Amino acid sequence: MTSRKWSKKTALARDIALQRMQILFDNAVRSVRNSNIKFARRYCILIKKISMRNKVKIPRRIKRMICKNCFIPLIPGVTCRVRIKSEGRNSRIVVTCLVCGWVHRYRFKGSRT
Repeated sequence: MTSRKWSKKTALARDIALQRMQILFDNAVRSVRNSNIKFARRYCILIKKISMRNKVKIPRRIKRMICKNCFIPLIPGVTCRVRIKSEGRNSRIVVTCLVCGWVHRYRFKGSRT
C-alpha cells in the first residue's frame, strides 16, 4: 500500500471541501426543521457534487445521515425512523426514511459478556 503525499494546494482544497460539506449539512438540517424540504434536498445534492468534484469522501457521520434515494437529511423522528434489531450476538440499526421509504441496515457488534 502506497502512502499518498498531499501537496499544500490539494490539502487546502480538501479541507475547504470538508468544511463546506459540514456547513451545507447544517443548513440542510435547519431547512428540514423549518419544513423546507426543497432547500434541504438541494443542499444534500451539493454535498455529493462537492465530494465528487474534489475527490473527497463524504464523512461517515454526514453520509449516514443523508437518504441515498431521495437526498433528504435523516433526522430521527422527523424524516426517519430508527430501530434496533437484535439478532443473537450481532445487532443492527435499521433506519427507514419517512419520505421515500428507503431502508438501510447498519451492523454493529454487541457486548461480549
